[in-house]
Formats: sequence, structure tokens, C-alpha cells
Amino acid sequence: MKTKTIISGSIVALLMAGSLTAQEYKVNVENTKNSKLSLSSFSGDLKIEGYAGNEIIFSPVGGEDMKTPERAKGLKPVYGGGVDNTGVGLSVEKNANGISVTCLLPFTNSREYTVKVPEGMAVEVNSECQYNNDIYINGMKNEIEIQSCHSIILKGVTGPLVLSTISGDIEVTFSSLATGKPFSINSISGEIDITLPATIAADIELSAISGRMFSDFDFGDKSKGMNQVGGNVLSTKLNGGGAKFNIMTVSGNIYLRKGV
Repeated sequence: MKTKTIISGSIVALLMAGSLTAQEYKVNVENTKNSKLSLSSFSGDLKIEGYAGNEIIFSPVGGEDMKTPERAKGLKPVYGGGVDNTGVGLSVEKNANGISVTCLLPFTNSREYTVKVPEGMAVEVNSECQYNNDIYINGMKNEIEIQSCHSIILKGVTGPLVLSTISGDIEVTFSSLATGKPFSINSISGEIDITLPATIAADIELSAISGRMFSDFDFGDKSKGMNQVGGNVLSTKLNGGGAKFNIMTVSGNIYLRKGV
């Protein structure tokens, strides 16, 4: 009986391992610092995690089972946007600039993906408005460019950043700050909440057309706490000026916070 239990346990473990493997797709990146990962048309939430490695690892979470049915043996899944060459609903192409990935699932089959990315790669995300997905990025140390219609949440990033959304909040927490290129962050209808290093040297332009602006940086007001810095448009220098930031929302407030 003990032997049967051990064998059964081993079979279950092997099946679980096979299932996990089948739900991952990996791409090797030879030159991470000079490569860009371009992602488009993801139908569900997209979570990107930077790490110290040289592979991009795609993992679908929940949603429709991607396993090929028995009747389709020898065939590849085909979608309106192309052929799935990954087994996880994605079309992946290598090019001179890096790697381009298109999610082939229709917006009616929302599916969340997590993506582990070498932290030194640049990342570009284009998300059309029919896809109801929020974008989360953590721990990336290169340029990030995002065009979306929903919320964008970045943590532990360095930039440079070009972020744009139509109807969603933008939250960014910097671990440090890369210089050399301007930063552009804007939302048509949503709040913008930015946490910058306390010692940042930057030229800041803030615009909130129908909202207000708050900060605990020193804008010449000696009062303490998170204070309204006044007006719908503000240009100022932090610590003598430096990196250029343009932060704008049409309908929402801007929160500019002092980090560590």
C-alpha cells in the first residue's frame, strides 16, 4: 500500500509539473540592454516583473484552457490576428530591435498574463480600448512606453517613461531615476500619483485642467504635509532642476510625493 501511495504521488507530481511547463513560454534574449520588448493587444490584465535573467517568460493565468483538443492533433491554433507559435495564445516574433509579442485572444476571452522580463530591457505596451486590461510593471530599469485606455501601475522603475491612458489612473513609484530623456505622463480621465526620490533634480511641469495638484516637495510653501500647490498649471525646479517631467491630467488630481 505504501508503494502504491508513493507511485501515485509521483504521478500527480509529474502531471502537475507537465501542466506548469505547458502553461509557460520562454524566449532567450541575447543583448538585454539594447533590446526592446513590444507587447500589444492583451485581452486581460498584464503583469510584468523585472528580474536578473536573460529569458522572457510568459505565463497565462486563469481563463480559457489553452490545451489543444485531441481532434486538433497535428494542427496549430489559428486566430484572426495570426498563428499561435507559443501554445499560450501569443504570436512572438524576433526582429532587429528586440521581440514583438501580440496576444491573439479576442477581447471576449479575457486572459491575464504575467511576464518575467530581464530588468535591463526596454518595454513598450500598446493596448487598444476594446481590451479591458490594467497594466502592472515592477522592477524594470530601462525605458517604458505605454499607451492604454485603463490604469497603469509601475513600481520600482527608473525610466525614462512615456505613459498615456484615456480612462484610468496612473501610479508610479521610482526606485531611482535615469536621465537623458524627458518623462511624459498623462491621463485624460484619471488620477496621477507619482513618488519621486527625495533628492531628485528635475524640471517639473504639472497640469490638471479640471483637478488639483498636491505635493510634499518644497514649492516655496513652508507649511507641512501634502499641500495643494495651487493653480491648474505649474512649472518648477526641484533641487536646482535636471530631468524634465511633463505630468498632465484633464479630469483628475495630481499627487507628487517625496520618496526615500
